[in-house]
Amino acid sequence: MVYQMIYFSTTPTQMDAAQISDLLKQSKANNARDGITGLLVYYDKMFFQILEGDRDKVEACYHRIEKDQRHRKLFLMWEGDAEKRAFDDWKMAYESKDMCEETRNSSLSIHKLKQDPGQMMGGDPYIACAIQNVLSDFRELR
Repeated sequence: MVYQMIYFSTTPTQMDAAQISDLLKQSKANNARDGITGLLVYYDKMFFQILEGDRDKVEACYHRIEKDQRHRKLFLMWEGDAEKRAFDDWKMAYESKDMCEETRNSSLSIHKLKQDPGQMMGGDPYIACAIQNVLSDFRELR
């Protein structure tokens, strides 16, 4: 079993590529240290993130995010156990409408998730449907 959290948040101002790069560098280092994998989507001052790993580590990460001045209005969409990781190869996959080639490769994780959203969220069909809709919306931005 793996613990997962899914949330949305907004940013007070639009983040540029350098700010996103700094955020990703820090997130990947922290996540590697804590055994967390996941996905981050950013567009138009909005984050959508999936975190997965040991419950205590994921919750600690979420609490750090709550205190981070780059995030506003956090909305916890879902938390719970799933049978396996959806992003086992990604310390933090990243999706944006303005991706460079290196981060574009992480979109494979999104497509993997779109194929079988039921593998996450403990198999809850309502949450799986909501994730499908969110990922569909972000796909349209590309």
